[in-house]
Amino acid sequence: MHARPVILDTDWYTDVDDAMAVRALINFQKQGVFRILGLCINARFEESVRSLDAFLLAHGVDVPLGIVQEWHDDSAPNGPSYQKRLAAMKSKYADNRAAEIPARLYRRLLASSPEKVTLISIGFTENYAALLDSAPDEISPLSGRELVAQKVEEFWMMAGTWTKDGGQEYNLAGAGGTNPLITQSSSKVLSLWPTPVTFLGFEIGYMLLSGGKLSKDDILWQAMDDYNTQGYQLASPEQHSHHSWDPLTIVMAGLGSPEKAGFFEIRGQASTDPTSGKNHFRQDPDGPHRFVVKKHFDQFYSDLIDEWLKS
Repeated sequence: MHARPVILDTDWYTDVDDAMAVRALINFQKQGVFRILGLCINARFEESVRSLDAFLLAHGVDVPLGIVQEWHDDSAPNGPSYQKRLAAMKSKYADNRAAEIPARLYRRLLASSPEKVTLISIGFTENYAALLDSAPDEISPLSGRELVAQKVEEFWMMAGTWTKDGGQEYNLAGAGGTNPLITQSSSKVLSLWPTPVTFLGFEIGYMLLSGGKLSKDDILWQAMDDYNTQGYQLASPEQHSHHSWDPLTIVMAGLGSPEKAGFFEIRGQASTDPTSGKNHFRQDPDGPHRFVVKKHFDQFYSDLIDEWLKS
């Protein structure tokens, strides 16, 4: 099996499902499906880079990280406790400032890759907007959009609400469409991205619970427990399991197609309003975008995710 090069963009923010997703990504690398080139963070807490790097290093994964250099979200002033615990562990970074600017890291990793790269997004889109806007430089004579067109094989996104027109989902709209950085970035990415995009929407992962089969000595179990007991709450505390948007996106990308992950697909053209972040979809069998629809009962997907969360 040939390992596909992959870059993950994560908010690594208030929710712990990002840690669940990174575990799944690591397991796909262990199975020879993916080769992780790097990760970028599209939100920012004081412990963001150190905690993510420590989580990766604890699994034997040492890759470069990028993070947004400015971030403003007054609704979440303090990082979750699981990040504080992880940040106290071994990391190669002193702080967030030691990580690269995401657009530059993307340019470097894409330009240096001898083969096309899989991109996965489980957060906001400003890093991709900055990549599209990037100009030719010493890394590559190509613009950001040209570099994406040349070097990106697949783009998988946890984003949108596709069961109704005008859905307003957090990764595309932020908190109610009040942050123009988020809404304008998502509108730009959906309208200008030059390769096909597959969306897993909010409606897919909300009722799917996973993570409850982990052992208590697992670092991911501890992160989920920290999340549940110190300021936040798992979707099902009694089962120690949580909503599964992000890890299911990783599993779908790892398996390589919606069908292999148990989904139908709807093709067309997606867009978002740059002011509100509300998403729209025009069906077209030849469109560049697709969103997925479940074929099976929820337990099928929960069991599938849990297989990829094992330590």
